[in-house]
Amino acid sequence: MNFETKWIGSILDSEEYAFFEEYLNADVYDCLESKINDWGQVTMWEACRDYAIGDYVLYNGSVYKFIGVDSTNVPFNDLINWELAKRFVDDNLNKLWERHLLSVLATKIYIAAIPAATYQVSAVGATALTDTNDGLRGVTKSEISLLMDSWGQRLFNKVQHMKNYINKNIDTLPCFDYLTGCGNSGIRNEKKGSTKIYFL
Repeated sequence: MNFETKWIGSILDSEEYAFFEEYLNADVYDCLESKINDWGQVTMWEACRDYAIGDYVLYNGSVYKFIGVDSTNVPFNDLINWELAKRFVDDNLNKLWERHLLSVLATKIYIAAIPAATYQVSAVGATALTDTNDGLRGVTKSEISLLMDSWGQRLFNKVQHMKNYINKNIDTLPCFDYLTGCGNSGIRNEKKGSTKIYFL
């Protein structure tokens, strides 16, 4: 999904937290937050710049860690000198992240941003960007409903697939013990102040 970040900046932390409140629980969110790798300063990758081992760069929408001797090679194509940055300090959480959680959260946030990014409201009513992105046209209620229903179904499918993975790997996933056993809070209904993980 290629999407302007201006549409997600204001909703990122609240949508992310809302996902955990709705589908898992807030205790899992808080635990995952405590297990995030500290990447320090992440800069845009530059071809002619020398990087030190352990430096993190952003390239083509992904964060990479420099682990080799030649930092001038494009991170995406050079797995000897660069590796995808690990989001968590735990390998099993990283597997969950790479296989499911990143995609699920990205989809949730994308869905939340679609109405503001695509459909503009003015004195003449709702309009939508055209396919060529050079103008606006009128939008029907059925178009909006179809789009949101379609993305909603995709999110549901992704979440079910992720929950299946969690159930199969519950014994190896830290933080997910909050979903089982006595005294677990289950899916919480009450809200609390949002903290920021910024998974994306």
